Amino acid sequence: MSSSGKSNLFATAAIDRVRLHANENPLGASGLALHLCASMPTLLSEYPEVTYKSLRVAIGERWRVDPERVVVGAGSDELIDIALRSLLKPGSRIVTQQHSFKMYKIRAALLGADYSEIAPDANGDYEAALKRALEKKPDVVVLVNPSNPLGDYLLPSQLLSLVALIPPTTTVIIDEAYAEFAPDRENTAGIQIVNSRENAICLRTFSKAYGIAGLRLGWAYASADQVPALQARRAPYNVSSFSALAGEYVLQDCDHLDKTAAYCQAWGRELVSLFKAHGIEARSRYVNFVFVDCVSQTRCQDLHQHLESEGFLTSPLTDYGLDTCLRISFGNEAQMTRLCTVLQQKLQTMELA
Repeated sequence: MSSSGKSNLFATAAIDRVRLHANENPLGASGLALHLCASMPTLLSEYPEVTYKSLRVAIGERWRVDPERVVVGAGSDELIDIALRSLLKPGSRIVTQQHSFKMYKIRAALLGADYSEIAPDANGDYEAALKRALEKKPDVVVLVNPSNPLGDYLLPSQLLSLVALIPPTTTVIIDEAYAEFAPDRENTAGIQIVNSRENAICLRTFSKAYGIAGLRLGWAYASADQVPALQARRAPYNVSSFSALAGEYVLQDCDHLDKTAAYCQAWGRELVSLFKAHGIEARSRYVNFVFVDCVSQTRCQDLHQHLESEGFLTSPLTDYGLDTCLRISFGNEAQMTRLCTVLQQKLQTMELA
């Protein structure tokens, strides 16, 4: 196929499919990042500065953290890998929330660690389950907040209370990939925990609220004693020059961040209301997607396939053991308006079935 043929093929695919399966930013990247792409072509030919000091300082200034305790990575996926390689070995124990982000389970298995999950009680409280899990003396406890794919959110006071139960011999990882969507984003519990414990790591990403998922950029803020082990497992030049500078730029664009968070909150409420009006449980708290429980696996597959036939890609959650559930990310205004129309029509037929 000619290069022009490939170009046309890709263009058609992009038009025919609305990406509501990948938790990307519905408003796209900050205009500052787009300006950078056009104005700094030398970034494509130069190796990055290996310590990423400028980016770490920018992160430190924006989030009021010590830049010497910031470690950068190619998205939070790489940082999860780096952190777990520094903390786990065959036979180690790691605990996280039920239906938590699947990369923790995948990495734990590769490292030969014992992976387990804790489930909340009927009130959404993890305290009793965490206490039981701590009896086995885990090496690592991971708490994801806000959570993916469930879309749950623990208040800072709730998260701090859970961490207070964890002994100092256990390392705590707080995954805050969606922290910028939450009301406490300027002083998150994750950063507070790292500042108050000797063995804690907080993970953040530029992929979600900042809208530069394609550049693969994230950062970890760690207790001083954890930093050397993390840096030792980070490959040189693991983040491109362009990605690092784009990170500095988008950190300055608080207006884009505010608009993204407000936009996702508004559409989250809209979709939750739409699903609940048809008797289907849904939730979306401080994230860029809605979690939908269709109760029946057949209904879930039917809804997923129907949306795909209408051009909307969504994410079934069978990999999480949630066979009746679907995750739907948010698109732009026109896409979401059309999605609501398609959903309204489909949900009415599902009610009658």
